[in-house]
Amino acid sequence: MSSATEGRERIVNIVAVTLITLLIWMWAAGETRETEPAFTDIRFVAPIADSMRIQPAEVPTLRLMIRGPRRALDSVAERLREPVAVTAGTNGIPADPGPHEIDLARLGEAIVSQWRLPVTVVGADPESVTIEVSTLATRDVRVVPVLPTGVRTTGRIEVVPETATIVLPDDLATLDDLQLEARVAERDLVGRETGRRHQFEVTLQLPAALAASRDSIRIQPRTAEVRLALDSNEAELTLSSPVPVQIAGPAADLDDWTVEVDPASAFLRDVVLRGPAEMIQRLRDRDGDVGVIAFVHLTSDDLLKRVEEKPVTLWSLPAGVTVTSVGGDATSSPRIAVKIQERE
Repeated sequence: MSSATEGRERIVNIVAVTLITLLIWMWAAGETRETEPAFTDIRFVAPIADSMRIQPAEVPTLRLMIRGPRRALDSVAERLREPVAVTAGTNGIPADPGPHEIDLARLGEAIVSQWRLPVTVVGADPESVTIEVSTLATRDVRVVPVLPTGVRTTGRIEVVPETATIVLPDDLATLDDLQLEARVAERDLVGRETGRRHQFEVTLQLPAALAASRDSIRIQPRTAEVRLALDSNEAELTLSSPVPVQIAGPAADLDDWTVEVDPASAFLRDVVLRGPAEMIQRLRDRDGDVGVIAFVHLTSDDLLKRVEEKPVTLWSLPAGVTVTSVGGDATSSPRIAVKIQERE
């Protein structure tokens, strides 16, 4: 064999030994057991939706100390970057109602062992957490409209939907007459025209008796639509007694003139009043004796020109009451015939 051939074989052997050594070193490095932290969020969930409530529902940023080969550690750390959901009744998490102290290192070990990797959990920070498990009940309850005090409506008040679903602790589900309130706020009614139907989308609310437990109760749907027509809360009254007409004007000017109201216009009949229902009822109870007076105001020019008629410009009326018609005419300013003469 030539020296050149022997030289090539030696080189090949050296390269092969080097590669084998490198592979062995890489394998050994991968199998060397190390300890390092890994972080994750643990979320506790019910085995059946809305069957139980677990508080706290989450352990954020749980620090687990894991030990194992480098490749396995990297794989576990990668999986733990996503939040881990743990179902009650599994992995050592009790499903029985009441308080339970959870060893988080043991829980972490149970989670990691499912992945069948040569990694163990040797510690946790925090070390433990106490959870409270309570069973839940689902009930369909009635939705009732609630309006501000003093608001009057006409016709039927509708609520859509008429019922809603609530999920609440078992001990509250036995309460009688559970219901939700579709509460219309006073600000929602500002500027709304009376006599027409209106729609209001409102958030469903728990009654005062359950206000303290609102954090443990879930409502579905969260909103409802209230449909109603606002009543003007006004009424009308046709006076049975005629209303007298009086003359008003500057006192100094009236001293120089005599003013007579035409007898046919001296009293106004069939005067219709409109106002708050409560006030109109009071007037009705007084059987028309309401002290209403119509005034015709004459200016200095009116007296000098000796005008022959002027409209009613002022009414003496109870607060909030107006005149809507006189003698069948939709007016509050009927024209009054007058006779003006200079005083001797």
